[in-house]
Amino acid sequence: MGLFFSKKRSDGKVVKGEDPLIRMTPFIMRGRNEAVIYFPRSYDIEAIQTFIQDQRARGKRITLFNIIAASMLQTIFRRPKINRFIAGRRLYEHNDVSILYAVKARMTDDALESIAKVEFNPDDTIYDVAERMKSNTDMIKDGKLKTDDKFIHFVSKLPRSILQFALWIIRLMDFYGIMPKALMDAIPLYSSVYISHIGSVGADAPFHHLYEFGTTSIFITIGRVYEAPYKNKDGELEWRQTVDLKFSIDERICDGFYLIKSMKVFDKFMNNPSLLELSPKEHDEIHEKRMERIRQRRDKRANLSKDADTNTIS
Repeated sequence: MGLFFSKKRSDGKVVKGEDPLIRMTPFIMRGRNEAVIYFPRSYDIEAIQTFIQDQRARGKRITLFNIIAASMLQTIFRRPKINRFIAGRRLYEHNDVSILYAVKARMTDDALESIAKVEFNPDDTIYDVAERMKSNTDMIKDGKLKTDDKFIHFVSKLPRSILQFALWIIRLMDFYGIMPKALMDAIPLYSSVYISHIGSVGADAPFHHLYEFGTTSIFITIGRVYEAPYKNKDGELEWRQTVDLKFSIDERICDGFYLIKSMKVFDKFMNNPSLLELSPKEHDEIHEKRMERIRQRRDKRANLSKDADTNTIS
């Protein structure tokens, strides 16, 4: 019976000491699509295209998709509260940072679609992200069935009544946090972020629903690249290559202020992709050194001020 009251999960740790309102929201808004909020984003990608061309001149293949995934990776490590999920009416933080994305084995109507899952760590740069994503994509396009593909193929052949009962049991285990890790790995709905690059087939980015099953609290769709009007420094109109991203986010994972600041961090990396050549860990080290210099200057000014006050009194 103790298992049903435990807060432990194999894929995350429960968040403690959170704002009481955040703690109450899973009881007020019980499903992800009841709590979903939408963020549209448009980006001038001239800097991204220049970065991609420079990398290809050096023999490195980087794509727009890689840059978006790497920007999200940087944002999550910098703003960890967006790497959360609701399960069993409790708020958890993921143990890792991972993305899901769909891959078609071939660009035909009847080709099978598989879900790639890529895990990242704080030492990853844009080059690590690109290599890992390419490796997963190539494996799927080579026709190799992953564990989750085999699992889905198996359960899809079960009789309807048995499948419905099996999914009821799985949902119950997920609610109480007792689902085996191996089963989670076989279901491609457990991740930090799900990204769908429908722009690759010439489509505009729609707002996507969130999956009630699993632990994915953020869904991003990437639209086609198109030309949009911008004002230059002289106030003149010019047309630039643009891409739209649509974010669907479970608002129960953090407050609006934190979320908006997190989106601005994402914007910074999208607007200056050369920052992705450093890992999140390296950016943190640079930030800490900068803060240390600021603290030292502040302490120095405070000591000078004290000395001046002492001399005045004397």
